[in-house]
Amino acid sequence: MDINDEQECQVSILKINSLLSCGIFDSANSGNILQSAAYTELIICLRDVLHKTEKYARRVSFTDDVIVNEYVHDITDAVTATRDACCHLNSFKNIFDGHGNRGSFIVIHGKGNFAKFSDLEMKSEYEDDTAVFYGKNRLYINRHIVRAFKEATTLLAPILTGKDISNST
Repeated sequence: MDINDEQECQVSILKINSLLSCGIFDSANSGNILQSAAYTELIICLRDVLHKTEKYARRVSFTDDVIVNEYVHDITDAVTATRDACCHLNSFKNIFDGHGNRGSFIVIHGKGNFAKFSDLEMKSEYEDDTAVFYGKNRLYINRHIVRAFKEATTLLAPILTGKDISNST
């Protein structure tokens, strides 16, 4: 791994660990004005780690609970789509229906339904997780973000020799 990629990867891993462990995504903090900004930073960093994992090891590609669509086929695509939607408010990836309606940072803590639009149900199916929607893209904090992060850091561990990434959430 080239030195720039390694340094960027290390910074992203540290930020992800800090963001996931600080409690900002807990339901008790749902009104916190910084939650959306923290989520955007989390997704930017996770996209960076997943990109480097694919480049230097292999793609993280599970599909469990991933909403597949024309541009999302696995978790890496889902994180990329969410990163695009977080960073570009006018992105088509914020659109959730055939009428051009947009939605961003729609959060469901625990099991629940937010809305249904045509064939898209904005819902969380798990009491023990938090779902976040950007357009028709849903990421669960634990089932998607934490799992993808753990898989990526496991794949990167032998490449980032001499670096302790064992603290990954």
